Amino acid sequence: MIRNRLKELMDVRGLKATRIANDINDLSRNTINSTVNNSGKMIQFETVNLLCQYLGVTPKEFFEYLPFDVSVSVDADDEPIVDVPDYNQNVAPDDCYIKPFYLNLYLTKTSNNYSAGESKNTFELSIISEKKILFSASDEFGNNNFIMGIPSLKVVLGNPPMEENMKSQKESFLKFWNDDLTDGFRQVIQQKIINSINDYFSTFQSNNNYIEIPSYMSVIFPFDDFNSNYSELNSGLVMTYKGGNYDYDGTLPF
Repeated sequence: MIRNRLKELMDVRGLKATRIANDINDLSRNTINSTVNNSGKMIQFETVNLLCQYLGVTPKEFFEYLPFDVSVSVDADDEPIVDVPDYNQNVAPDDCYIKPFYLNLYLTKTSNNYSAGESKNTFELSIISEKKILFSASDEFGNNNFIMGIPSLKVVLGNPPMEENMKSQKESFLKFWNDDLTDGFRQVIQQKIINSINDYFSTFQSNNNYIEIPSYMSVIFPFDDFNSNYSELNSGLVMTYKGGNYDYDGTLPF
């Protein structure tokens, strides 16, 4: 894994992207922002050259490297279920919700060395929503009508999310997370997880285009915090409704 340290280098110097873009004519603000976020698949030599000169650092100080890669995968054992009549049949936006669920999350650490060969280790985790997600629906003109509340999604060890599944890999995972990764790479992997969750929800939304999935659900990473009864969680997304009310338990969903 390789990442640039532009954000840390800017923070130490109290610099903003607008200031750098103003001082370096050949770099756009968009290029600087994508570099800060490590969101691009590549970075041009000239960009590295200009930034290293400007910041007074070497390429070795600009980049951070670990001798392995980490891939992220999010899916569910069950296909999404939409148990809602067509919106044109007067289903109110606030009647719709997604039931509490868990998604499969796999983190795979891979190294490939010409002398040692390839090595893989996959950690099995779950993404949990312990409360209903009450969201908005769009009217026939595409207007977003309603948002009730957005719970945090929780990333925990074990898949399915059961205590015994968590315990079986807790020691090896925490060693990997706390010892093998730096703070910067932990943030990169957390963002990969968030992006994968958004992609999963986007696929669901694309097949139900009158539903507006919130793009600002927060994701927390307690890993070994189990407050849910696994048997009460659906494996995957189940969207349903309750005519006239939310089938709601009275507690806030956030």
